[in-house]
Amino acid sequence: MSFMNFIPRVRCGRCDRSYSGLKLRCPHCGASRSRGGKRVADAADAAARRMIKVLILFVLVVTVVSIAVMDLSADPAENGDDRNIMEGQGVGNGENGDNQNGDMDNGAALPTPEPPPPQIEVTSIDISWRAKREGVNDLTLRVGDELEIWAEVFPTDADVTVNWERDDHLVANITINAEDHRRVTLEARGTGQTLIRATAGEESTEVIVRVR
Repeated sequence: MSFMNFIPRVRCGRCDRSYSGLKLRCPHCGASRSRGGKRVADAADAAARRMIKVLILFVLVVTVVSIAVMDLSADPAENGDDRNIMEGQGVGNGENGDNQNGDMDNGAALPTPEPPPPQIEVTSIDISWRAKREGVNDLTLRVGDELEIWAEVFPTDADVTVNWERDDHLVANITINAEDHRRVTLEARGTGQTLIRATAGEESTEVIVRVR
């Protein structure tokens, strides 16, 4: 049934011709509908009203069903995600619990780290050179002379670094051996007197250097 069938038609009281019920005058003779025009399609009009009601009811039913379907399709997904998250957490906790219980049941314990070996403290340090006499703590050089001196640390197995210092580099300078930091080369540069000092741990010693 087309939409035009929903529009009632009336019959003109003057020319007895039918026309659309939307018009107030007969398009054939110009007579007003108030002059006795009658509907010629009362049955069609009633059918049209019923059809409109059916269509409205159908639209309402379709809308309600669509909303219900959307709700049903959305909730399971959300609930499924929540369940998956909870199940994942449950599995993880279960596995961790099993591992923890297994470790406890097996009596496994982390190995105790070994303490570092005790550091050997330096008890004394002395500066020596070739042909040094016992009890002598000074030496005499001439300008331009070079002499190798070294530090003797006690106990000998003390693993410490020896630090060297000189008071006046214009009188004498020192060059540390790259392979053995306990040995240095002493160079006499100018006349005068200076101190050469060696330190290891908390102990230190010094020697007087005179340059002529």
